[in-house]
Amino acid sequence: MMVVNVPDALATAIPPAMLVFPQGTADINVLNKKTWTPDQSSMFFSSLAETTFDIEQLSPYVLQGFTCTVVQKMKMSKIKQLIQACRPRNKRAKVLLTESQLTCMYNLLGGSLSQNFTDYPADMLVYFSSQNIQKNNCRSYLSALGAADFSVVSSVLNKASQLFGEARTCLGINSRSLSKDTVEVLGNMVCTLDGSYIENSDPVILEKLKTCKDFSASQVAAMETLLLSGNTSYGIPSTWTSQTLVDLGILPLYLTKNFWGHFSKVCLALIRSLIFKGCTVGNITQVTLSDDSFPFGYDLAQFDLCLDLPVLKDNLESICQKVDDDNFQKVILNKLNQVAFPLGIPDQDVQMLGPVSRAASLDDISKWNISTIDTLGALMKPEDGTWTTDQSKAIITKYLSIPGNSLGTTELNVINAYVCSLDANTLKTISTESIRNAQLLNVSSCSAEQKMILYELSNSSFSTYQQKHKRLTMILLIFLTLYLPTFFHSRTNSSLFSFPVTEVCLSLC
Repeated sequence: MMVVNVPDALATAIPPAMLVFPQGTADINVLNKKTWTPDQSSMFFSSLAETTFDIEQLSPYVLQGFTCTVVQKMKMSKIKQLIQACRPRNKRAKVLLTESQLTCMYNLLGGSLSQNFTDYPADMLVYFSSQNIQKNNCRSYLSALGAADFSVVSSVLNKASQLFGEARTCLGINSRSLSKDTVEVLGNMVCTLDGSYIENSDPVILEKLKTCKDFSASQVAAMETLLLSGNTSYGIPSTWTSQTLVDLGILPLYLTKNFWGHFSKVCLALIRSLIFKGCTVGNITQVTLSDDSFPFGYDLAQFDLCLDLPVLKDNLESICQKVDDDNFQKVILNKLNQVAFPLGIPDQDVQMLGPVSRAASLDDISKWNISTIDTLGALMKPEDGTWTTDQSKAIITKYLSIPGNSLGTTELNVINAYVCSLDANTLKTISTESIRNAQLLNVSSCSAEQKMILYELSNSSFSTYQQKHKRLTMILLIFLTLYLPTFFHSRTNSSLFSFPVTEVCLSLC
């Protein structure tokens, strides 16, 4: 079996189509040792129905493949085991689940929910109603709920406001000043509170805020007010050092000049004492770059003046990884485009841009060489940030303009959701073989026309493939389940059963 021979850490490169096994042939011991994407693990999740493998030992990578379509065919005892296996556990990575998976779990358990809230995935607890919680257990519920990621929930459900209202009743909160004990119980729920609560609560709230995914302007202003008051474990502003920035975790990334201004007084005094024009803070060198605080101490003008081209070219990757300010990133791009590589940035240098690439204009992108799949892959790394539709279209089009390049399987796996930035004519160039062997694409942002084109390609590819491999016919059904609901809902006065899909489904039964 090919799966056995692929190194565990490289298993994410296996096409999902290769992960559908005839009944009873999947080796869970082997699958459980490898790293999988959710799309991959959903392909073989049905194999868990008859396995004698200890469900408690399943890895987070396998458990993230939980889907309603598959588990509804399992015994309720098995379903409960799988849901419980997704609970938070010490020294174990979190099982990442989407809202559809979490609501599926909640609905499957129905009226059999217990009061042992730590037996469930923390994110699932967000969907509990007040009727599911006995009054004398509300505090233990909130404590378990505090480990949840509240950003998973659709904003239209207004869950944050509803849950905090229940927390106020349960914990007796009658003001905007939250005690240390209350903050500890609320946990990640503090990420949903407005600035007035943050500003007036026990300073321990800052520690809880470090886990949040994003902040509103009101929350940022409140954090700054609390920090500048000096009534936190970080002390008064005049005592702050680079270690303070480290201790604050991600928070400084969101704070404004009201906060950062307290770290530049020494630098400003030094600049005032110097009479030299140009770079006065100190030229950026390899030694400067090795300092964890870089580029702290450089304002925009000094960063531009002190960054020489030879240093930039020799240390491009290191600089791009350290600089996260948009304006600083534009300085780097300007130097590369206008001075360092006036005829166009080579592939090997484009590959090192990392997060800096996201600050590029369409004109900048037009000057990049994007001729190899390695360059395209480097630009599409999700950890470096997101692209706008226009940016991703420009990048992919630039790649496709090179003779011999096409939207093959590897390219589709690399661009994934950005396939939705391409026009209809470009999508039609995708071969049926390429889309069949590619990983499942995220088409949620595609238009109805784009989804139809991709559906027709997938339908054609899997229909042909079915004749040779009967056991893979269920893949098309999974594709329909995952990709097409948004398309059908977007069509006026139409439904799944008024579409030719019915004929496809019947032919597979």
